[in-house]
Amino acid sequence: MTGAALAASSSARFFDAIARKYDRVYARSREEMAKSLAWLLSRLPAASDVLDLGVGTGRELPALLDAGHRPVGLDISGEMLALCSRRARPIPLVQADLWGPLPFEAGTFDAVVALHGTLAHPSDAEGRSRFPREVARVLRPGGVFVAEMPTLAWLEGAARESEAGATRVVCEQGGRGSFVDDATGAKVDIWLASPEEWTQGFDGLLDVTVDAAGAGEMRIVGVKARMQQPR
Repeated sequence: MTGAALAASSSARFFDAIARKYDRVYARSREEMAKSLAWLLSRLPAASDVLDLGVGTGRELPALLDAGHRPVGLDISGEMLALCSRRARPIPLVQADLWGPLPFEAGTFDAVVALHGTLAHPSDAEGRSRFPREVARVLRPGGVFVAEMPTLAWLEGAARESEAGATRVVCEQGGRGSFVDDATGAKVDIWLASPEEWTQGFDGLLDVTVDAAGAGEMRIVGVKARMQQPR
């Protein structure tokens, strides 16, 4: 996807619009983030090359770096990446659509991670079907995919609790919905896949398990098979 096409996408427009207030309005609390990071770090191979999808402002980067990992951040939003690049310990950053072909060679990473609601905004059906193949392609044998995903229960609850004047969450049928930032008018679609859809999507690519993490979130862990040793 060209730079112009990236900027024109609804996801890029939305996250560009909210970038400067993301940590204040949208991000998790420190306590929630600490729990999420502890879970993530417990599942990464030691000293991993990590692809951080939807890196945003990079709140998880200090924990990854402190644990000895080598992260590379990818995000569709140039504004988010600009904020991320100002961190005291900068990392390589790439502007790209995570639902498109990933701009990396096969077998580049030991781990691919996607935290919080990163995977809630697929571009289209083609992107959703391509995503598992691309994750498996860029992982090394034995590499892991670790992700968090909101559930339909979260979407329904957020829609009931959201208020006009800040950020509205609209819930539709079939796990569909949208975020609307009333201050800017920016909007991004939400599409939540079920645990069965995630498992089926990675079938034959990664050995995937999907577990509940409270009423509003599921956690996905996939492992790529190691190459068989020659006899």
